[in-house]
Amino acid sequence: MGEITLVTDFFDIGRGQDKNQELRKTAEKYLDAFKHWARIQNKLIVYTDSKSAGKVMEIRESFGRGEQTIIIEIDNLFELEGELFERMKKAAENPAFLNFRYLPEAFSNNPKYDYLWMMKYYFMNDAYNRGLLSDQVAWIDFGFDHGGLRYYSEDFDFKWEYDFGDKINIFCLYSPDSVAGIETLQYLDDCVEGSMYGLPRELVPTFWQLIRNAMEALLMLDCVDDDQLLVMMAYKARPDLFKVEVTEWQMALKLRGGDHMRVKPKKVYKQENKYKRMLRLAVRKFIPNKHDPKRLYAKRCYDTAVKFYGK
Repeated sequence: MGEITLVTDFFDIGRGQDKNQELRKTAEKYLDAFKHWARIQNKLIVYTDSKSAGKVMEIRESFGRGEQTIIIEIDNLFELEGELFERMKKAAENPAFLNFRYLPEAFSNNPKYDYLWMMKYYFMNDAYNRGLLSDQVAWIDFGFDHGGLRYYSEDFDFKWEYDFGDKINIFCLYSPDSVAGIETLQYLDDCVEGSMYGLPRELVPTFWQLIRNAMEALLMLDCVDDDQLLVMMAYKARPDLFKVEVTEWQMALKLRGGDHMRVKPKKVYKQENKYKRMLRLAVRKFIPNKHDPKRLYAKRCYDTAVKFYGK
C-alpha cells in the first residue's frame, strides 16, 4: 500500500448568500467542516486565496500537521480558465437552458459554482505538474463529511495508505450505466459522489483532460453543470479508466483503506402521521401551490411543446 497525497481547495464564491437557506454555506461553515478531518496525517495540498491561507494553515498546525501541509495561493481563480468561464456564464444566463432544467434556481446552474467544482481536477493536475504528488492521489472536498455526517472526528487521526491500482476510483449512489446522462443533466439527479476520488498519479492529467472535455461538450449544448455530471461523462467517454463503486454517501474513505473509521448510524426521521399526510395531499390536489417545482416544471414542458407543435 502506498501513502496518499491529498489535494483540496477552498474559495469563497458566495454560497453564504444563496437564496435557498438550506443550501447556504458560509466560509466559516466550511472552515468548521475542515476542522473535522484536518487532523489526518497525510501530506495535504490546499489551493486557496491569500486571505484564507493563514486560517487554513492555522487549523492544520493546531493538530500538529503544519509540516505535512502545502498551501498554494491563487488570487486569480476565474482567470485560470477564463475563456471557458466566460462561455459558462453565457450558457447559465440562457433562459432556454434554465427552462430545460428541473430546478432553474439550483446552485449547479451557477457558473461560479460549476467552474470551481470543475477546477478540482485542474488543481490536481497543477500539483502533478509541480511534482508534489506521491504515487497515490486522492481528492477530498474541503467540507468532506459536512463536519461529521458519517464519521467521528478523532478517527481521522491516522495516515491514510492505499493502492488505487491502475484505475480512477469513483463512488456512485447507483450505476452510471443505468441512466442516460441527459436525464441526469435535466433532472439534476445525484449519481456520482463528488467529495472524494482516488487514483494513481499517472492518471491525474488524463482525468483533468476528460473533465475539461466534458465541460466543452456541455457548452456545445448551451448547458453547464457541476463535476458530478462531468465525472459521469468522463466515465462514459473512457469507462476502461474507471473503477466504479456503488455505495452510500461519504463511504469512499471507509471502502478504500479507512477500515477503522466508525460510521455513525443514519438519522431516523419521524414519519408523518398518515392522516395528516392524506390531508396534505388532498389540499395539494385541490388547491395547487403555484410555486411547486413539479408544477412549474410541467408548465415549462407544456409551453415548450406548444412552441414547437402548437396547441
